Amino acid sequence: MPVRLPIETERLTLRAFVPEDREAMAAIHADPEVMRFIDTRGEDPATWVDAYVAHQARHGWGVWAIEERATGELIGEAGLSLLDGRGPQLELGWLLRRDHWGRGLATEAARACLAAAFDELGAREVVAVVDVGNDASLAVARKAGFVETGRRRRGARRQHVLRARRARA
Repeated sequence: MPVRLPIETERLTLRAFVPEDREAMAAIHADPEVMRFIDTRGEDPATWVDAYVAHQARHGWGVWAIEERATGELIGEAGLSLLDGRGPQLELGWLLRRDHWGRGLATEAARACLAAAFDELGAREVVAVVDVGNDASLAVARKAGFVETGRRRRGARRQHVLRARRARA
């Protein structure tokens, strides 16, 4: 079942990526502070936009471009993927351009993605995995409604595992 896009919040528009987004996202991905806690697993972030476009076309949901509504600027990405690339659980992730940190935008995007997962995809639970030490993302996850349920190791990384569950009707 596809997610209806765009998703609009008070300050953001989440939309499907298009190939023309490569350059803007390459600049965001080139910032070492933005990528500090992102596990690329040997992948080239330059290929991510194409992968997002293909996933959206195939499944009707995925990782979406975040635009600031006031300016129309592409400022990051947020959305859903299969946990560890395999699933079956959905994982929520987000990434913002550094000059947009600290304004609550990641939380706003995460909440919108969670609503889409629950309301449109019918998910009962969504997982977020945050590296130990990434206190800003841990705060975003908690503000978005995630609760820590454990920790894990992925290679050399220690990670918090958080879950958000759909409210019962």
